Amino acid sequence: MENEIRVKGIFEQGYGIIAKALMRDKDLSIEAKSIYSYLASFAGAGNTAFPSVELIIAELNISRDRFYKHRKQLVEKGFITVIQKKGDKGLQQRNIYQLNPILKPQSSFKDTDSPQSNYPESSFPQSDNTYSNNNSLTNNSINNNSINNNSNSAAAEDSNNNLTSELEERERRAAAEIPIDLNVSPLITYEGSLGLLNTFQREDLFHWESELSRPIVNFAIYHASMRGARGYPLIKDILCKWHQNNIKNLSEAVAFEKEQKSKAQIKGGAYVRGGKRTNQQNQNFDW
Repeated sequence: MENEIRVKGIFEQGYGIIAKALMRDKDLSIEAKSIYSYLASFAGAGNTAFPSVELIIAELNISRDRFYKHRKQLVEKGFITVIQKKGDKGLQQRNIYQLNPILKPQSSFKDTDSPQSNYPESSFPQSDNTYSNNNSLTNNSINNNSINNNSNSAAAEDSNNNLTSELEERERRAAAEIPIDLNVSPLITYEGSLGLLNTFQREDLFHWESELSRPIVNFAIYHASMRGARGYPLIKDILCKWHQNNIKNLSEAVAFEKEQKSKAQIKGGAYVRGGKRTNQQNQNFDW
């Protein structure tokens, strides 16, 4: 029988780890320690969290200015690193917060007072995640016409090598756009950001990992989280949609979501009708 750790009550939505050194740092305000604690609760056992500014200030019951003022302490002392991106119109997107076990002061970081949109545009920051797909090549047998067949075999092998190399490069580029570790268990990714899964949801998550791949499922969790998911249903919907569209690798999933984003932007953009420009609500599509 496998041993399982079950948590109840306030720990069911997830929990994180806080270093005593930070809590004992007298140069940090109580607000800064509160903000760090909040981020740590979202990071779980990892070191990355991405709650929106709106969610943080609402649940900590502080103003935006107060949040920026005290978050700055954490950044300048190196307790956190903020990966900050902006959309085409300069609107602030949802930040990626890295909790640093080794202090990394970020003195050049500048806060912004630009409000986030409800559906922030997203362009994944660069990361060191890599993904490779090692496919073995099938060797062609040699018949009596060795010269011709060797030439054909070499050409086929070169072609297969090129296809494999191209796929690996697409996978590498796709993984570099997603600022999380795509090779850890999806259960760790999910519970580190969104809380605990029940038994049926956990089995379903493992089913999708077997059906698709670990990087694809981890991307789905990140994608859903950036769209404001607070539970498993949206993740399952995304995975079902990808499966229905015959998506088999990470690069195809990223390309599919980029296409969906482009369609949503065109649909919510501005049109010219009767010589007059008509503005429609811009529905930004987040990853």
